[in-house]
This record gives sequence, structure tokens and C-alpha cells, in this order.
Amino acid sequence: MGTKQSLLNICLFYSIIILQFSFGSNDFESRNAITFQLKLPHSFKIEFKQGLRLSGQELSFKQTFTEFDLSYKINNRFNIFIPFRYAIFEDEIKKRLSFGGSYKYNLKTLSFRYKSRFQRVYEQDNKLEETFRNKFSVINKLKKNFELFLSAELFNPHDQNDDNKINEYRISFGANTGFYNNQSIKTYYTFKAEGINKTNPEITNIIGLSYNFN
Repeated sequence: MGTKQSLLNICLFYSIIILQFSFGSNDFESRNAITFQLKLPHSFKIEFKQGLRLSGQELSFKQTFTEFDLSYKINNRFNIFIPFRYAIFEDEIKKRLSFGGSYKYNLKTLSFRYKSRFQRVYEQDNKLEETFRNKFSVINKLKKNFELFLSAELFNPHDQNDDNKINEYRISFGANTGFYNNQSIKTYYTFKAEGINKTNPEITNIIGLSYNFN
């Protein structure tokens, strides 16, 4: 890895740290994760992710989760996946099972990706939440080991009492930086608006850092 790439990685890392402290408000959230990926025979792949989320001025504990994701690559454009997440909060435990697929189209240095999933969240009191999620991303590969991305995601709850209206959206942008031995760092910012059908939606500014082993 060259000197310029190393400096870029350092700048990205410290930018995340600076932004974390500059958002000194209760609408701030920090998301950090480590991800391991393993390719299996017959175009299958398994992914393991361990995450930690902190929130507020004091960066207090919000949740930690463990996620397993089994995916199958149909061809160079289509992919299907089944992720399962076990999340621990301060006062509850949630289990989330999803099923979805993605389509990716490459155009020179640009890539366009559409990802859709249906998820079920189970809580300790047997409460069930069902949601459709649709995400569209644009990825710009500037160098072999560096790319920028921009994405928008909509959340549509499957609730008969809520007319299945969209109640949340997220806008994200960030960068993926590659290292040696198929390792990479993903840094990003997300603007999250939840309860958009209400008078005062809940706004959250999210800064994320993810270390990936492919």
C-alpha cells in the first residue's frame, strides 16, 4: 500500500473521530462493527458481524449485536441473502430474521445497486414487527482500493393499523478503503429520520466505522 493511500486512510480515520465529538447532542449515534466473510462452494458466502452502538452526548451504550448472513450469488448481478441478528439492549433483547435480494449494475467506474428485504423483529414480550426495506446505492470506484458511495433507504412497516405507510428514511454517504490481505475499512455518515408521519419526526445523525475481513 502506497504512502498516499496510507495518508488517506489516516485522514479518514481521524475525520470519523473528530465528527464523533463535534456532534455533542442527544441526536448523535456512533456505530462500529467488525465483519468477517468466508466464501463457500457453489457460490455461497457466509458473513459474521459483531457491532456496538453508542448514543447521546455521553456516548452511552445503546446496543450490541451479533449477525450471521448466508448469501447466494446467482450471477454477477443478482444476489439473495438471509441474515439473522441477535441484539442486546439495556432493557430488552431483539431477534431479527430477514430475507432479501440485490441487483448490481456496473458502468465503468460507477456501480448502481438496488437492495430489497423483508424483515421480522421478535422482542421478549412476543411483540412482532414486520418491515419492508428498499435501498438504492451509487458507488464510484476512484482507485483500485478506494471508492465513494451514496445511498438512500426507505422503511415501510407491514402494519394493518398504519396503512403500510413509509415511516422512516436514511441518507448515507461514505468511503470504502482497501488494505492488504483483503482487509478494508468503511467509514460513513447517515442522516436518519424516523416517524416521518408524526408531527415531530425523530432525527438521528450517525457516524459509522466498520473493519472488514474478506
